[in-house]
Amino acid sequence: MDIYLVKKGTTVVPHTDLAAMKSIEGINSPNRTVSMQEWEENGGTAYIDGNGDIQLGERPDVKAKQDEIASLQDEEKRLQRELDNKDYKVIKCAESGLLLAEQDPELHARRDVCRSRINEIRDRLSVIETVKA
Repeated sequence: MDIYLVKKGTTVVPHTDLAAMKSIEGINSPNRTVSMQEWEENGGTAYIDGNGDIQLGERPDVKAKQDEIASLQDEEKRLQRELDNKDYKVIKCAESGLLLAEQDPELHARRDVCRSRINEIRDRLSVIETVKA
Protein backbone atom coordinates (compact mmCIF):
# COMPACT_ATOMS: atom_id res chain seq x y z
CA MET A 1 0.00 0.00 0.00
CA ASP A 2 1.21 3.50 -0.80
CA ILE A 3 0.98 6.76 1.14
CA TYR A 4 0.11 9.81 -0.93
CA LEU A 5 1.56 13.05 0.44
CA VAL A 6 -0.04 16.40 -0.34
CA LYS A 7 1.21 19.89 0.51
CA LYS A 8 -1.44 21.91 2.31
CA GLY A 9 -0.05 25.30 3.22
CA THR A 10 3.04 24.65 5.32
CA THR A 11 2.08 21.12 6.30
CA VAL A 12 2.07 17.71 4.66
CA VAL A 13 -1.16 15.73 4.68
CA PRO A 14 -0.90 11.95 4.16
CA HIS A 15 -3.61 9.96 2.39
CA THR A 16 -3.99 6.25 1.72
CA ASP A 17 -6.78 6.60 -0.84
CA LEU A 18 -6.51 8.68 -4.02
CA ALA A 19 -10.28 9.09 -4.34
CA ALA A 20 -10.51 10.34 -0.74
CA MET A 21 -7.59 12.68 -1.37
CA LYS A 22 -9.40 14.16 -4.36
CA SER A 23 -12.68 14.58 -2.50
CA ILE A 24 -11.12 15.93 0.72
CA GLU A 25 -8.27 18.04 -0.67
CA GLY A 26 -9.57 18.61 -4.20
CA ILE A 27 -6.22 17.43 -5.56
CA ASN A 28 -5.95 14.83 -8.33
CA SER A 29 -2.31 13.84 -7.88
CA PRO A 30 -0.09 13.78 -4.80
CA ASN A 31 3.09 15.80 -4.45
CA ARG A 32 4.93 12.65 -3.39
CA THR A 33 4.14 8.95 -3.07
CA VAL A 34 5.96 6.65 -0.66
CA SER A 35 5.54 3.05 0.38
CA MET A 36 3.92 2.20 3.69
CA GLN A 37 7.27 0.76 4.80
CA GLU A 38 9.11 4.04 4.05
CA TRP A 39 6.40 5.99 5.85
CA GLU A 40 6.60 3.80 8.96
CA GLU A 41 10.42 3.74 8.96
CA ASN A 42 10.34 7.55 9.17
CA GLY A 43 7.92 7.69 12.07
CA GLY A 44 4.85 8.40 9.99
CA THR A 45 5.79 12.05 9.63
CA ALA A 46 6.83 14.39 6.87
CA TYR A 47 7.59 18.09 6.49
CA ILE A 48 8.22 20.68 3.80
CA ASP A 49 11.86 21.71 3.64
CA GLY A 50 13.28 25.13 2.76
CA ASN A 51 13.20 24.28 -0.96
CA GLY A 52 9.50 23.41 -0.81
CA ASP A 53 10.15 19.67 -1.15
CA ILE A 54 8.45 17.05 1.01
CA GLN A 55 10.91 15.23 3.26
CA LEU A 56 10.12 12.18 5.37
CA GLY A 57 10.70 12.21 9.13
CA GLU A 58 10.70 14.98 11.71
CA ARG A 59 11.98 18.43 10.85
CA PRO A 60 15.61 18.60 12.03
CA ASP A 61 14.91 21.46 14.46
CA VAL A 62 11.97 19.59 16.00
CA LYS A 63 14.05 16.40 16.28
CA ALA A 64 16.90 18.33 17.96
CA LYS A 65 14.48 19.80 20.52
CA GLN A 66 12.97 16.38 21.21
CA ASP A 67 16.46 14.93 21.69
CA GLU A 68 17.43 17.78 24.04
CA ILE A 69 14.23 17.37 26.07
CA ALA A 70 14.76 13.61 26.38
CA SER A 71 18.39 14.09 27.41
CA LEU A 72 17.49 16.70 30.03
CA GLN A 73 14.67 14.55 31.41
CA ASP A 74 17.00 11.56 31.68
CA GLU A 75 19.61 13.64 33.49
CA GLU A 76 16.98 15.05 35.85
CA LYS A 77 15.74 11.53 36.71
CA ARG A 78 19.30 10.33 37.34
CA LEU A 79 20.07 13.26 39.62
CA GLN A 80 16.77 12.85 41.47
CA ARG A 81 17.54 9.14 42.01
CA GLU A 82 20.96 10.11 43.33
CA LEU A 83 19.35 12.52 45.80
CA ASP A 84 16.74 9.94 46.80
CA ASN A 85 19.39 7.28 47.38
CA LYS A 86 21.18 9.56 49.83
CA ASP A 87 18.04 10.58 51.75
CA TYR A 88 18.58 7.80 54.31
CA LYS A 89 21.80 9.39 55.50
CA VAL A 90 20.18 12.84 55.57
CA ILE A 91 17.25 11.52 57.63
CA LYS A 92 19.58 9.78 60.08
CA CYS A 93 21.56 12.99 60.55
CA ALA A 94 18.36 14.94 61.15
CA GLU A 95 17.09 12.35 63.65
CA SER A 96 20.28 12.60 65.67
CA GLY A 97 20.27 16.39 65.59
CA LEU A 98 23.37 16.62 63.44
CA LEU A 99 23.80 18.88 60.46
CA LEU A 100 24.64 17.05 57.25
CA ALA A 101 27.09 19.79 56.30
CA GLU A 102 29.06 19.05 59.48
CA GLN A 103 28.62 15.25 59.46
CA ASP A 104 29.39 14.64 55.78
CA PRO A 105 30.45 17.80 53.94
CA GLU A 106 31.11 15.97 50.66
CA LEU A 107 27.62 14.47 50.61
CA HIS A 108 26.11 17.83 51.50
CA ALA A 109 28.04 19.54 48.68
CA ARG A 110 27.08 16.84 46.16
CA ARG A 111 23.40 17.15 47.11
CA ASP A 112 23.61 20.93 46.59
CA VAL A 113 25.17 20.39 43.15
CA CYS A 114 22.40 17.90 42.24
CA ARG A 115 19.65 20.27 43.38
CA SER A 116 21.19 23.19 41.48
CA ARG A 117 21.51 21.16 38.29
CA ILE A 118 17.92 19.88 38.62
CA ASN A 119 16.75 23.50 38.89
CA GLU A 120 18.79 24.44 35.79
CA ILE A 121 17.26 21.51 33.88
CA ARG A 122 13.73 22.48 34.91
CA ASP A 123 14.36 26.09 33.87
CA ARG A 124 15.66 24.96 30.46
CA LEU A 125 12.72 22.59 29.96
CA SER A 126 10.27 25.40 30.74
CA VAL A 127 12.00 27.63 28.16
CA ILE A 128 11.82 24.87 25.53
CA GLU A 129 8.14 24.22 26.30
CA THR A 130 7.37 27.96 26.07
CA VAL A 131 9.09 28.24 22.67
CA LYS A 132 7.30 25.08 21.43
CA ALA A 133 3.84 26.43 22.35
